[in-house]
Amino acid sequence: MSIDAASDYAWHSDLLYYELFKRETSTSIGAYSLFDNKLAGYGILDLGKSDSFILKLIVAEEHRRKGIGSQILLALSEAAQAYGFNRISLRVRLNNAPAISFYMMFGFMEDEVVSDYYHDGVSALLMSASLPLYLPGDDLYSY
Repeated sequence: MSIDAASDYAWHSDLLYYELFKRETSTSIGAYSLFDNKLAGYGILDLGKSDSFILKLIVAEEHRRKGIGSQILLALSEAAQAYGFNRISLRVRLNNAPAISFYMMFGFMEDEVVSDYYHDGVSALLMSASLPLYLPGDDLYSY
């Protein structure tokens, strides 16, 4: 079973392919993590003309709380910074408190609620953060 198949928020493989390879108005970058040669998590970053936006970040349930999401988030943020962006944004389901807390640990702030954003009527929370992002607990002055 794939990561998305086990998720309540699955993306069809055609959409993943489009976001990574066929989009003409922007550049998309992917990051992933393997565990025992199986996909444990991945993320997709959209680099638009004026903003960097995380389209997807998902970790298989059995691999959560092991640092995989943090590694993927940091890899995507480093890519955005390498392309000259100083902010990164994302949307998260308003009812996904664990994800919201996760992003806030990295300095993401709540920007706006978009009512009825998802197909099931759940609202989205737009969040953004300044780059670079740091792992929680990192001493920002030791670099």
